[in-house]
Amino acid sequence: MNKSTRLLALLGAAVIAAAACTSGGASTAPSTAASAAASAAASAGASASASAGAFDPGTVDPKSLLGMVLSTGKIRISTDPNYKPFSFLNTATNTYEGFDTSTAEETVKRLSAKLGKEITIDWQTPGWDLITAGSWGGRWDISIGSMSVTVGRAKVVDFADPYYFDSGAVAVPKDSPVQSLSELDGGKTFCVGAATTYEQWLKGTLEIVDPNIVKAPTSPDVTSLPTDNECVQAVTAGRKFDAIVANANGLADAAKTQPIRVLAGPPIFTVSVAFALDKSGPDDKALVALLNEIVGEMHADGTLSQLSTKWLEKDVTVKPS
Repeated sequence: MNKSTRLLALLGAAVIAAAACTSGGASTAPSTAASAAASAAASAGASASASAGAFDPGTVDPKSLLGMVLSTGKIRISTDPNYKPFSFLNTATNTYEGFDTSTAEETVKRLSAKLGKEITIDWQTPGWDLITAGSWGGRWDISIGSMSVTVGRAKVVDFADPYYFDSGAVAVPKDSPVQSLSELDGGKTFCVGAATTYEQWLKGTLEIVDPNIVKAPTSPDVTSLPTDNECVQAVTAGRKFDAIVANANGLADAAKTQPIRVLAGPPIFTVSVAFALDKSGPDDKALVALLNEIVGEMHADGTLSQLSTKWLEKDVTVKPS
């Protein structure tokens, strides 16, 4: 500890002691009483430790992704305006809503606090196939849009720590006689979102860590639309498919109002879901480190659990055992 640090510690201890003697308790923070009871040495040590652990924006490389976010005061986040209940455009208010949207907004709010500068969101809406392919060319900075972690994707994007855990499911038209996955073998027609884990599952190319992954139906006839939800919308509009493979929560939400029925049974697979950043873009290590802190804090204080319950009507933030 240098001289200036020792002086600040002594002054801090004196101020704390004075506050303990003079305050009537009306405007004293809850932690003040505990600080006053601590010794001057302990107070100085805690102060030095807090300072050492605090984020210093001055240490950020201006050429890094975090440096660029700091410089511009904004972060460009890719989202899907047609992926209810995770992200969707509320046409009445012309704003994005949903679990992913709310998670992104809370993340940026906390990022702003850590950086000591307000960071605004610039929403971008590229196609899912472009997001999962990597090599974004600087068109957006981060995906907070329910990207499942797979071996293939990890080669082109950097993942933060998971913010929730996802599962796949199969739905059929409401008037379909099909009751089980085994009845969909042998060239049945399926609709999936393009470049999704569900498309990969049907085609036998999905690489994830899940010992309970269910075998896909044999010889599927696959039609890929831009998003999962467009499959549901296509069936609602009268298009004929034997089944839809998509996010279990999204299908459950759609089944409340649309003419589909989710097949009973265990999830076809379960995956971790995380924020993603482009490997080929500017150095993202500092930003990923801050995002991991924020995700950890939102898990610990229950924020992610609350947002999940609000938008999905269940908590999907705990890793399945």
